[in-house]
Amino acid sequence: MPFDNPHQTPFGDAELLGEARSRISTRNDWVQGCFQDGNRLCIVGALSLVAGSRSFNSANRVERRLAGVLASQLPSKRPVWTRFRFFTARQRLMWFNDARHTGHADVMALFDRAMDHLMAPALISQPRLSSVRCNPK
Repeated sequence: MPFDNPHQTPFGDAELLGEARSRISTRNDWVQGCFQDGNRLCIVGALSLVAGSRSFNSANRVERRLAGVLASQLPSKRPVWTRFRFFTARQRLMWFNDARHTGHADVMALFDRAMDHLMAPALISQPRLSSVRCNPK
């Protein structure tokens, strides 16, 4: 239908993550150490723009939700402070983005894992036929 998405904006979390990923898809589009440097963005800067947050310093609900999805997919070989849950997902993403050993490929892999996680089909548990009993009359 023509009015389902008139401005052709992404509407699901996977689509929003894909849009954020596309904003930093090349090494020249990605930056470490700040939210934005010219046209270059960090992970959180890309999320902030895609989510429509008012500024880089204050995340809206959509950005916080997307940051949570990404942070849940952070690699297990990350610095210990990025694993503490009492830090916000957004803060953990900033630390990951700015870490000395984080490269552009690591950031792209994080987005890919998060989008795969969101798009994985939900497994529907159904009872096995052998466990269903029939009492014929």
